[in-house]
Amino acid sequence: IFIIKEDYFMKKTLLKDITVFILILLIIFIICLFLPDNIAVHFNLYGEPDFVINKYFVLFTSIIPYSVYWQYFRKKK
Repeated sequence: IFIIKEDYFMKKTLLKDITVFILILLIIFIICLFLPDNIAVHFNLYGEPDFVINKYFVLFTSIIPYSVYWQYFRKKK
């Protein structure tokens, strides 16, 4: 019986974690729709952009808010 409860808890937690990650990814994707095609991420000494990225590269940053969720808000056993 203990094994069944533990397995249920793990499945429920995994489903919640996947849902949170997909929700974060969806929110960032919606934000990307309103951004310009290229985003400057680094500027030189004269204030000119010298490194630009495509707006959809921002989707890779979804791991940052998910990591915060994992560290601080995820219920531990």
